[in-house]
Amino acid sequence: MFNVLRLTIHCAGLLPLLWLGYILNYGDISLIFGADPIKELIHFLGLTALYLFTALFSLRIINRLYGNGRLLTLHKPLGLWGLFWLTLHILSYLALELAFDYRLFLNEIIKRPYLIVGVLAFVFFLLPATSSIPMLRRKLAKNWFILHQLSNLAIVLAIIHYYWSTKGIALQPLIFLVFAIMVLAWKFFSNQIIACKNKTRQF
Repeated sequence: MFNVLRLTIHCAGLLPLLWLGYILNYGDISLIFGADPIKELIHFLGLTALYLFTALFSLRIINRLYGNGRLLTLHKPLGLWGLFWLTLHILSYLALELAFDYRLFLNEIIKRPYLIVGVLAFVFFLLPATSSIPMLRRKLAKNWFILHQLSNLAIVLAIIHYYWSTKGIALQPLIFLVFAIMVLAWKFFSNQIIACKNKTRQF
């Protein structure tokens, strides 16, 4: 069962990349991504990352509710695939929109504060990912858990970045926003929720 889930996660991370490679090389990019294909391509990369990170945090909540420690073995591949797509999102923005002009990037940050939120989300996702390196994890010792708490803030910031960047009210950003609120609520009230669940079982 868990091998199937692990394979599903790797497929979810890899298949969109293969599809994208095919579209960019053999397909009509404007037909898929519309009149502004560069903007939509960047958006697609970021949204794929957000889907993967949303799945990761959903997995955390399910694991805590039902106490199935084996689910945590799926945590690492989901996180690394999410970070991979997030890195593609940022690199594509820097390359395709700004041609790696860092002065222009600074100007964009001043004009569009949601970019600051996005950069912070990336940093807060990247730092916990470093604990996947065995040598760094040994050096961090017990501090690795504290580092992982940054990812809770990262998912909220990433969703705020996405919602803010859409510049309007749409269903999908609102759904992600509700999920961000759920993550925050879970962070602060998970112990109470689990205690209530256990009491309900006793009755």
